[in-house]
Amino acid sequence: MKSQNEMDIEQLLNALRISLPLVQQLFPLDVMFALADSDKFIYYLPGNELDIRIQEGTSVPQNGGIRRSLDTGEVVSANIPKEIYGLPFKSSSMPVRGQDGKVIGVFTIGISLSNQETLSYAANTLATTSEEISSTSGEIAGTASDLANTVSDLKLLGHKVVEELHKTDEILDFIKKVADNSNLLGLNAAIEAAHAAEYGRGFGVVAQEIRKMSVSSAISAKEITGILQTIKKNITLMDETLLDCLAQSERQAAATEEITASMQQLAASAVEIEKIARLI
Repeated sequence: MKSQNEMDIEQLLNALRISLPLVQQLFPLDVMFALADSDKFIYYLPGNELDIRIQEGTSVPQNGGIRRSLDTGEVVSANIPKEIYGLPFKSSSMPVRGQDGKVIGVFTIGISLSNQETLSYAANTLATTSEEISSTSGEIAGTASDLANTVSDLKLLGHKVVEELHKTDEILDFIKKVADNSNLLGLNAAIEAAHAAEYGRGFGVVAQEIRKMSVSSAISAKEITGILQTIKKNITLMDETLLDCLAQSERQAAATEEITASMQQLAASAVEIEKIARLI
């Protein structure tokens, strides 16, 4: 005849055989269940992936949470690393007591911690992404500083160009005046030389020198024209540089938008991590 404790265990076993498969389907995580009497396993329901291959009738190990729960009558929980059974899981063993209050068995549930690993990976990814964003922000800040320096240099260059243009205008006006005066002086010298005949040879020499001066003035005028052209080229280069600065500003704006998008993705990842954390 079966004892009361054996009848209690048998009744519990029958109830678990009916209810646990349904309970397992309701769990959001992969779980397994086991029931042991005082010395052996009498029921085992593996999870979808979580399976430690317990055979019904196998003796309860002398070491481990199930044995401790049998001996102490307390709930014993432990995290089992991936290296032991291939998947990490959390094991919780609860003593089963008979009508007399004595421990007659242990009910054990194993909960997969794969989501916890996913959480850890997501957290690491989040940290890496944060570092990348910080690094990118630093680069953008450096670019902004370089851009400000470039604009400052351009302003200085612009001022110098304007100053040179003013100087060129003054020199050009001076040369034009010299050329005009040289032409007039040469004409007068030639007239006087013609009137004086042999006595006007000196005026003839002066006229030649004046003509040389006129030629020199013409050459100087050409040189000034070249200078003006060079200045125009410099101004054109400055305009191109300004366009480059504008392009840099646009790229910087685009990079800022990318950072904003990354931050939004970061926030989305944080939400997912929070969801997973609630499940564990």
